[in-house]
Amino acid sequence: MLGRRALLRASLGGTVGLLSACTLDTVQTTLPELTPLPTENVNPQALPTATPKPTVTPAFRATVIPDATPIATNVSITFETWGPRSMLKAFSDIFQTFQSQVPSVQVRARLDNALTSDAQRHALRLGNTADVTRIAPADVFDFTAAGFLHGLGNRISGDSELQTMVPRSVDARAGPGDEQSVLAVGAAFQCVLYNQEHFESSGVTAPTSWTNPWTVGEFEQAARRLVVADTNRVERFGLAAIPAYTRPVFGVAPNTRAGEAFLNAGARLSRMATTENELRLRRLATWQTALDIELPIPDRFTAPFSGGLTAMYIDRSDVGPSIRPSVPWAAAPLPSWDNADSQTEADELCLGINSMSAHPDAAWSLIRFLAGADAQRSFARTDLIVPFRTEILKDPAFLEPTRRPLERTVLRQAVEQMMQSPAHPGSKAWHTLTGPPILAVRRGEDSAADYLRRADRIINRQLKVRDWSSDKNYPGYRQSQPYGNRLIEELYPTTD
Repeated sequence: MLGRRALLRASLGGTVGLLSACTLDTVQTTLPELTPLPTENVNPQALPTATPKPTVTPAFRATVIPDATPIATNVSITFETWGPRSMLKAFSDIFQTFQSQVPSVQVRARLDNALTSDAQRHALRLGNTADVTRIAPADVFDFTAAGFLHGLGNRISGDSELQTMVPRSVDARAGPGDEQSVLAVGAAFQCVLYNQEHFESSGVTAPTSWTNPWTVGEFEQAARRLVVADTNRVERFGLAAIPAYTRPVFGVAPNTRAGEAFLNAGARLSRMATTENELRLRRLATWQTALDIELPIPDRFTAPFSGGLTAMYIDRSDVGPSIRPSVPWAAAPLPSWDNADSQTEADELCLGINSMSAHPDAAWSLIRFLAGADAQRSFARTDLIVPFRTEILKDPAFLEPTRRPLERTVLRQAVEQMMQSPAHPGSKAWHTLTGPPILAVRRGEDSAADYLRRADRIINRQLKVRDWSSDKNYPGYRQSQPYGNRLIEELYPTTD
C-alpha cells in the first residue's frame, strides 16, 4: 500500500471527506497536530488474559459473529485510520452497512494521514487512541510485545468462518510466539507491473503464474530485450525496482519465516552478512549500475508508465490507480532465486483493538464485519488492496478482464505466496534496513558486504537491548522496554 509520506503529500491536494455514514467526526482541511511525546513513562494496562469465546454464526453471509457476552446497547466506539480518498470511501460505505446491521454500536471515525509510528506508540501507551486502530504491519510485533493491543487469539481461533480466509491472512503479522493481536483484512502485494504494449513490441512474454515465474536470469534477459535503439520503436524501455524486493529475496530459506532465516540457533544474533546474501545484494545493485536497464525513479514516483519510458516496475499493486487509463498494464509474479519458490511480501491492512478500550466486544464486532464478504467486496472495488476472502478472489467481478491490471490472476494467486513476516525485537530494524537504506548500495556509496555487516550490528543491538532469545518466543511475552526501534538514526546520517 502507499507509504504514509506519499499519502500525506497526496492529502494536501484537497480536502479529504471523512466517512460520513456513522456519526463521523467532521474533518478539518488541515491535518491535526501529532500527539506530543509524554514527559514521563506510563506503564500500559496489562493485556487481557482471556477473551469471551465467540459462537459460530450458521449463515455463511453473516459478517458479525456475536460474543458470548452480549454487546451493550448504544455503545459508541472510535475508529482511526490513514489512507487515500478511495479507501476512505470504501470505509464509509462499509460503515453504513454495519450501522444498519448493528444499530447498537455507533462508530465515530477519524482520518489522520500524519499519524506516525512513534505518535501512535505513545497514544497507545497512554490509552489515548481509538478503540479500533489501523496498525502498520512492521509495528505489529512491537505493539503486541508492549501490551498495547487487545489479544485476539481466542476470538480468531473460535471463529470457523475466518478459516475461509486465505492462508497467512491471520498469522502473517504476529507477536511473540505467533500471538495474534491484529486481523488483516486485505493487502497490496509486491509483483512485477509491466506495460503490455512495450512487451509485445519487444517480443517479451510475461509469466502468469507464481508456480512458473521467471528465474532471475530470465528476468534479466527480458529486461535487456526491452532496452532497444531502433528508430522505428521507442528509444528506451526501462526497469524500475524498489529496495524492499530484498525482503522476499532474503526470505527464501526453507522451513523458516522471513527475517528469522538469518538469526542464529538461539535467536540472539543476526546473520545477514553471508556470502549468499552479499552476492544477491550485489546482483540487485547491478540492475542499475551495470545492466543499464533501470530508470531511477526518485522519491518513488507513483506513475511509472505515464512517462512513456518505463516498461517494468517492481512494486506493490497499489500504484495501479496512479497509472494513466490509456496504458495497458498487467502484473507478473516476482522472479525466483536459486530454484526456490517465488515469494511476495504483503503490505497488509491490519486492524487492532486498543488494550485500554472500554468496549473490546463492540470493537471486535466492527473488525469482524470488515472481514466479512460485503466489506471485502467494497475493499476489492477500490483496487488498493486484494481481499482475503477466498470466495471474493474467485468472484467474476474481481477477475473482470476489462479491469486493470489486465491480468488479475497473479494478484489472486499472490495471497497464497505471501511470506510470513519476522517476529522478534529486531523486526522493525529489519524492515527499515531492507527499505530505502538499500539505495546506498545501489548508488555505489556502500558495498554490499559492509552494508550487511552494519545491518547485523544494528539488529543485534535491538536484540540485545530486549535481551531476546528463542526461549522468550512465547505468547504473552512482554517487553520491559517498549520503546520501538529508535536507535536506527545511523542509517540516515546528517549531512553538512
